[in-house]
Amino acid sequence: MSADPVLGEGYTARRIELGSDSEGPVIATLIHREPGTGDAEPPTGRQVAPVLVLHGWSDYVFDRGLLEHLGGLGHDVWGLDLRKHGRSLLDGQTPTAIDHLSRYDEEIGAALRIIGRDRPPVLLAHSTGGLIAALWAQRHPGTLRALALNSPWLESHLGSAPRLLLAPVVQAAAQRLQNKPILPPGTSHFARTVHTRYGGPFDYDLALKPERGHRFPASTLAAVLDGQARLAAAGPLAIPVLVLHAARSAIGVRFREDMRRADTVLDVRSIAAAARRLGPDVRIEAIDGARHDVFLSEDDARARALEVLDDWLETMAGRPPTMKAPDGADPRSSPGTGSGGKEKPDELGPA
Repeated sequence: MSADPVLGEGYTARRIELGSDSEGPVIATLIHREPGTGDAEPPTGRQVAPVLVLHGWSDYVFDRGLLEHLGGLGHDVWGLDLRKHGRSLLDGQTPTAIDHLSRYDEEIGAALRIIGRDRPPVLLAHSTGGLIAALWAQRHPGTLRALALNSPWLESHLGSAPRLLLAPVVQAAAQRLQNKPILPPGTSHFARTVHTRYGGPFDYDLALKPERGHRFPASTLAAVLDGQARLAAAGPLAIPVLVLHAARSAIGVRFREDMRRADTVLDVRSIAAAARRLGPDVRIEAIDGARHDVFLSEDDARARALEVLDDWLETMAGRPPTMKAPDGADPRSSPGTGSGGKEKPDELGPA
């Protein structure tokens, strides 16, 4: 464990060894915020859950303002850079490449053991990380206090029908292309709205989070579609869920000024529809003026997103953890591949 060069003073980074694959050694990186002198003390008899932050695709944990905000409320704050993302991307590796989303169970499980088996955290996850987090919660009941999802990629654009048509084609392409790119480079619209290079309020490493994203590996797209199919077929989550998303989407080839206050990556209607199916205790909030990452929005939208998150986290402090699945549901069961591929193990790492 050493000081984290990304977030600076008050943060440490711990390397998690994950063996190796065809590209060589594989690691993940667990970041921890050290408690500060100005952090709030929890009221007597109240439980303040740890918070583990998980990034999206072609992304990494860098929003110090969000982490400091959570720490100031008294939460023990952690972040996880998944394998082949951010701090965990090693020389010679294909950025973001994965053949099945359950592979990430290994680093999530390791992170939760370090945080403490008796301290189930709130998992605060963005975009593709939100899909990964929801799938983890389905397979590992009792390991999380709750889920807070920031514009989660729970379903494909325009719903399940396009996914069902596309998945077999992508799966076949992934078998042939493996980690080679399957999509053209994305737009730079999101970076143009947030990064200091374009006059935005947020600075981050464009080598780790490129303006147009890393090239999307065929294997990764197949894994995402498979994960969406599994989530759609799974039973309800037994834990509380918060879903934050922008009030509207603005997706297109050419950049427009209205994209500064909209989701330029995902369809917010698909997010909301999929979120409603997650379970009986789901709070969904559309944040007016928010971007794809609601916490990287303009001041008013960011403040509203934090206000909703804070209010929801406060309700978590007064409720006992949910440690079992709903009656009749078995979150550990596999709902099938959903993408025309071979069945792969759902639990590759210990819970």
